[in-house]
Amino acid sequence: MSIEKVEQLINLMKTNDIPYIKYKEEQFQVELDLNSHNSEVVQQPKETTKQNTNEESEPKSINAEIIGTFYLQDEETLSNPLVNIGDKVNKGQVVGYIESMKVLNEITSDEDGVIEEIHIDHGEPVEYGQTIFTLK
Repeated sequence: MSIEKVEQLINLMKTNDIPYIKYKEEQFQVELDLNSHNSEVVQQPKETTKQNTNEESEPKSINAEIIGTFYLQDEETLSNPLVNIGDKVNKGQVVGYIESMKVLNEITSDEDGVIEEIHIDHGEPVEYGQTIFTLK
């Protein structure tokens, strides 16, 4: 499901004064409730890394697969960032979180690398497809 489709659903709800909607596609289901801030995404796409296998020296990026609020700190301690610039990360390692519709979604690295740049600050909104990390 594209972000444009979710935006269309929200606009449809607001325009027609529809307080609640449940929408299903092939592999995706979403429930939206404008009267409650506890809406929940039932199934979500996995965070992926943009891969460039042709040249190992080319930077790789980790992009947002959903919209929401980016969190760099651990969800429980909220003290130290999960990763910093210069940190080595392994494939499958959690490097951050995106909170969307009151659900905290892990951002994981799809490959080994070193954090070269963090493009989004902790607590800032993130858009679909936006680059969050650059790995080298």
